[in-house]
Amino acid sequence: MRIQKLCATNRAKKRALTLVTSVAVALTLAACSDQNEVVEEKPLRPVRTMTVYAPDLTITQTFPAVVDASRKADLSFRVSGEITKLPVNEGQPVKAGDVIAKLDDRDYVIQRNEAQSLFDKAQSDYNRAKNLMNTNAISRADFDQLKAQLDSAQARLDTAENSLAYTELTASFDGVIARKLTDNFQEIKAGTPVVSLQDLSNIYLKIDLPESIMIRVRRDTAPGKLFAKFDAIAGTQFPLTFKEVATQADEVTKTYQVTLSMPAPENNMILPGMTANVIAERLISDDNTQAEFHLPANVVMKDTKGNYVFVVEQVSRGVGKVSRRSVNAGAITELGLEIFSGIEQGDVVLTAGMSKVTDGMQVKY
Repeated sequence: MRIQKLCATNRAKKRALTLVTSVAVALTLAACSDQNEVVEEKPLRPVRTMTVYAPDLTITQTFPAVVDASRKADLSFRVSGEITKLPVNEGQPVKAGDVIAKLDDRDYVIQRNEAQSLFDKAQSDYNRAKNLMNTNAISRADFDQLKAQLDSAQARLDTAENSLAYTELTASFDGVIARKLTDNFQEIKAGTPVVSLQDLSNIYLKIDLPESIMIRVRRDTAPGKLFAKFDAIAGTQFPLTFKEVATQADEVTKTYQVTLSMPAPENNMILPGMTANVIAERLISDDNTQAEFHLPANVVMKDTKGNYVFVVEQVSRGVGKVSRRSVNAGAITELGLEIFSGIEQGDVVLTAGMSKVTDGMQVKY
């Protein structure tokens, strides 16, 4: 009997121990489940933004240009003959009045001497007739005829002297012999070019502007800042001044030629035919300078309340809060849509995904 009670007691203890163990295991599993549970957060929507800055009212455009001499001329004789002297070489600098070439002048000397003799005779006949007119020993008609002969002889003498002077070809201005177009001892006709003379003290750069640009240029508009850049002269810009513009378009290219000028640089040899880039910086018309800022047109939204943009204000690193900002917008210009008020410099504005955000929403940017 006693043994049976002892066994019953042991069985009761085992059941109690098993119950306690089960409860402990359940509590342990519940605690582990709480620790391993992860709260899933909704990811922030990424957006694109831009920072608002004051507008740059300068427009820069680049045009290809060709170098040309400020003055150039193909020098030729006014009379025909054989070249006996051609003392210049290509690339040689010359001064105005320097002798470029000479012709054989023997025939022209003979013509001048003959004309001089005829003039001297006509001069003597006229002087005698003039004295006879005082005594009425000669008729007025004869005197007028002698006066006409004197005038004709004077004209022939002037022509002969000019022809003799034309046998010497001189430089018309200070410059450089760009090319020799003939050789010494060649028979040459009047008007045939002998040398090409160029003035390189100033350099012209010629650019061709299409009608799409010319039509926007006002007559009273200042040309702005102009610079020339040469590929072979790195890091250097040469200031240019406006010279002239053609008002008739080229028949083939339909462009208008603009000529710009610059002094010849001392340390670089820039020659006609070389190429350069002309950089033109101009201010936009005063009609467009009243706007405080300019934004891309697609950034500005519009509803019944008016024009607005979404501005992102930083909450933490890479995270911002979207806020709606009403703006006073104007017209679309070369710089973008005019914004007169509503935003400030440094504001970060949404540029994409505006239809998927709301006021107060947090985004990633």
